[in-house]
Amino acid sequence: MTKAADSPLATPAAKPGTGLGFLVPFGLLFIAIGLAAGWAFALRPVLLVAESRNWESVPCEILSSKVDKKSDSDGSTYQVQIRYRYTFQGRRYTGDRYDFGTGHTNVGVGAMHGAVKAHPPGARKSCWVDPAHPEESVLQRSLPSGIWLGALFGLVFPAAGVGVIWSGVRARSQSLAESLTPLAAALPADAPPTNNTSPETLAGGEGVIKPSASRLGATLFLGLFTGVWNTAVGYAFVTELRGFHGGFDWFCLIFLLFLVPFVLTGLVLLLLAFHAIAATFSPRMELRLDPSLLRLGSNVPFRWRFDRMGFKRLQLQLEAREEDTGGNGKHRHTARPCFHQAALLDLNAPLALVEGRSEFTLPLENVLPTLAGKHRRIVWELVARCTNRRGLVVTEQFPLPVRGPERTRPSPANPALAVQTGGGISLLAPGALAPGETLVGNIVRDAVAQPGALTLRLGWFREIRDSREAEVVWTRSLPELAPGTDCDFEVPLPSEPWTAKGNLVTVEWHLEVLDAAGVPLVTTPIVIAPGGVPVTLQSPAVASGPESWKTRLRGGR
Repeated sequence: MTKAADSPLATPAAKPGTGLGFLVPFGLLFIAIGLAAGWAFALRPVLLVAESRNWESVPCEILSSKVDKKSDSDGSTYQVQIRYRYTFQGRRYTGDRYDFGTGHTNVGVGAMHGAVKAHPPGARKSCWVDPAHPEESVLQRSLPSGIWLGALFGLVFPAAGVGVIWSGVRARSQSLAESLTPLAAALPADAPPTNNTSPETLAGGEGVIKPSASRLGATLFLGLFTGVWNTAVGYAFVTELRGFHGGFDWFCLIFLLFLVPFVLTGLVLLLLAFHAIAATFSPRMELRLDPSLLRLGSNVPFRWRFDRMGFKRLQLQLEAREEDTGGNGKHRHTARPCFHQAALLDLNAPLALVEGRSEFTLPLENVLPTLAGKHRRIVWELVARCTNRRGLVVTEQFPLPVRGPERTRPSPANPALAVQTGGGISLLAPGALAPGETLVGNIVRDAVAQPGALTLRLGWFREIRDSREAEVVWTRSLPELAPGTDCDFEVPLPSEPWTAKGNLVTVEWHLEVLDAAGVPLVTTPIVIAPGGVPVTLQSPAVASGPESWKTRLRGGR
């Protein structure tokens, strides 16, 4: 017997462990680990160093010194162990604290060996003693070499935990919002855009299209991350270099070689940060157009202007692409294949770059309008690449809420009818229609079929790689359809989404009949697209225009 899960319109159950109930404890665990590590390896040593400023210096004699080594399945860790003897207020004490570091570590091993060489048994040194508790003492009251690691843990892990919790809450909010929002496909063709890229409407229908990303936000994030990364790596690198002051040390050399990739990464981050800073203070482009004209097949005039001069070249391109940011953990993936590209402008006259007018044509064949989604989208954008006098390229992306055409091509006058049978039911319906038309069909119940209530429903599902979502847009209960009888039905079809197949996105419509237990008895696919022909999204080999976009980027070479 066919199961309800076999229905193409059945929404897959969420995978265990990916909801908010899993992300919050996981994020709290990250925060707890980071705070504990930050306290033990960073904050506590800093407080002890500050407290020791009031301690008194007294002579001491080194009794023994060595670098203690502990090995396990995760590797080896080390710690300086020096015992010394001192006299304070007429009483003799023995101490074993070298600095305010906590436990064994594999950071600064070269410096540890250097400290042992500088404190051989029998040497006369000075130690610092707490007057209130003379049994408490230390040889070095400076900050321990591994404090940077504790500070890094104390910053990165709580930040990661907060990010995990925030992403979980945001995903839950988006999921709830999507479940409460009426299906976009059921909106009439003249409904205003419903995504968050709607332009700010101005007088005369003209609107300002805002960039999809903030220059300042990206610069602040990249600058903060670069600062933390280079501070931590630089401190570790300099600390290991100091280990060579007492002579050659294999531990220092090995750890320095280990740090080389991190140092190179830090240099790349610095270059990216400087690029982001330069882009932030570059001239800003304002793009204006009438959002009501953003329909497939329409000509859209637009205007642009810069707030000041500073660029020597402007390249503007129209792009449409599929986006997929699905998966999680190590299986998370991001893909953005384009299915339409058109080079619009390539200007290098300084005065022409200040402001100007132009227009572009939105294609009609083998394309889809803007389709919003949590992990999967159809995105239309104007991409501006501006080059300054020093060769720096600043890229800005202006999202366009493109809708379907006002009138789509109708389906054939006599669409082919398809008959599907199963479970004692025969379902007769046209196999292809255009958006906005009316689906007229017939359902027949066999004379020998078991009686019971039936449900007829129409819906669509969307697949991207290994993810899937489905929605039902029309439902009709048939409680009185007795065996041996039939009935006609009519369904007004929505304007979107269209039946389509692309590199990532696949949209299909299905009409199905379910029994009283929700088990699908029969289902039939239906094409709902302009002209009754499925849309096929293909990656363009060459951009529109006399020259390819790559050729234009190379300056015609």
